[in-house]
Amino acid sequence: MQRVLVVGAAGLLGQYLTKAGKEMGHNMSGTYNSVVPTDTNEMLQLDITDRGQVAEAIERSRPELLVLSAAMTNVDQCEREPAKAYAVNMEGAFNVAAECKAADVKMVYISTDFVFNGLKGGRYYEFENPDPLGIYAQSKLEGERVTMDASRSNVVCRVSVVDGWNSEGGKKNFVTWVIDSLQKGQGVRLYSDQYVSPTYAPEAAKVIMELAVKGAHGTYHTSGPDCLSRFEIGVRVAETFSLDRGLISPVTTSEMPLMAARPPRSCLSVDQAEAELGRPMINMSQGLTMMRSDKP
Repeated sequence: MQRVLVVGAAGLLGQYLTKAGKEMGHNMSGTYNSVVPTDTNEMLQLDITDRGQVAEAIERSRPELLVLSAAMTNVDQCEREPAKAYAVNMEGAFNVAAECKAADVKMVYISTDFVFNGLKGGRYYEFENPDPLGIYAQSKLEGERVTMDASRSNVVCRVSVVDGWNSEGGKKNFVTWVIDSLQKGQGVRLYSDQYVSPTYAPEAAKVIMELAVKGAHGTYHTSGPDCLSRFEIGVRVAETFSLDRGLISPVTTSEMPLMAARPPRSCLSVDQAEAELGRPMINMSQGLTMMRSDKP
C-alpha cells in the first residue's frame, strides 16, 4: 500500500484516479481548487501556482506518489489568457515537481495529445518530437519538461479527449455534451476532419495508477487505442445510448474555425503502455458500453 496524493482530485480524471487507487488498496488523498467536491474528507484546497501551498500540502499528506491532474484545459481560454495558462500548466507543474523532488516523492504528470502538431497523418509514439500549435499545448509541453527535469523516475502520461460521468461540479466533457444535446433534441455539428484517441476516464485512471505503482518512468500514452474523428465519436455515442444520430451533422474545421489551432490528427499509439501492462486498452465502443451501464 502506498500513500498517494492526487492534485486536482475534483476534476474528471482526478475523481477516477482517486477511486482506482482506493480499489487497488492505496491510501488516497486529494486536493481541489475552484470546484469544491461533495466529500472534502482527506481533501485539501490547493492553488498549485502558490509554491508555499504546494509545499504545505505535500508536508501534510506525506505522499510516496503524487499525480498532478490539475490543469487549465480550455484550449481557447488558454489562447486568450496565455499568462494564466503558463502560470498553471508550466509554473504550477514546476512548483509541484520541485517540491516532490525536495521531499523525494515520485510524480506523475497528466499531459495531452495536443503536444503534437497532428500533421504526421498517423499515430504518434512516445519517442516522437512534439510540436505544439497553441498556448495550451505549449504550456503543457513545458509542464512535461519540468516534470522530467526534476527526476528521471517521474512519469508523463498523455491522454486525449477524456470522457466519462462527472460527479463533481457538473462540468461536461465532449461525450456527455453530445449525450445531453441529443437527449434534448438539439442538433450538433461535429468535426469530420479532427481525429483523436478518446480516453475513457475510469480506464485511463487504472492504467496510470498501475504504471506509476509498478515503477514505470518516462513518457507513456494512456489514451484509448482508437483514432476517430469527432463526428465518428458522436455517431458512436448516439448508437450506444439509443439517441437520434440524424441530429449529428459533419462539419470541417474550415467551416467552423476555432480561436486556437487544433492538431488535425493527434491520435496516440498505446503500444508501450499495453506492453508494460500486458493487456490491451479498452476501445471507444467498450468504454461507451461501460459508461451506459454505469449511468447515474
